[in-house]
Amino acid sequence: MESWRTEEAVDSLEVSLKNRRSIALTVVCILTWVGCGIPFTINTLAFFSTDLTKAFIGTDKYSGIWFFLDWFVFPAMCALGAIFMFRLKRWGFWIYCLGQIPPVVYSVFHIIGMTKSLGSGMFFGLLWNCLSIAFIVVYAVEMNKLSRKPISTDF
Repeated sequence: MESWRTEEAVDSLEVSLKNRRSIALTVVCILTWVGCGIPFTINTLAFFSTDLTKAFIGTDKYSGIWFFLDWFVFPAMCALGAIFMFRLKRWGFWIYCLGQIPPVVYSVFHIIGMTKSLGSGMFFGLLWNCLSIAFIVVYAVEMNKLSRKPISTDF
């Protein structure tokens, strides 16, 4: 008796399997949502419970913009990109990269500025962001499982 779990059984039913999401892609997407959701929630609660005007007294005018981007916009872009990649949309990777790469570059630049040396600043900047870089690498490796369809509004 032939098992229904074999490939021949699937072929006999003439069912075509679409791109399936790998376990690694599923795990990384869920970790991305957790990694974006928890800080986003904490930052939102902190934003509404404190007077931030006192925090930015004596800083340059771009600190508030970077604060908003780093605390709210970039995590939202990463979570949105992970949602699209979970739905096997290839362009979700690029949305994720737009939300993930600027904080990595900024932190490396900031650490280089603090240490005034390229070697140790670059090392500690990359060490600090190794998890972010690892997620980008895992998503890039899993790109072959994502659909190449053009951007559309269907979810």
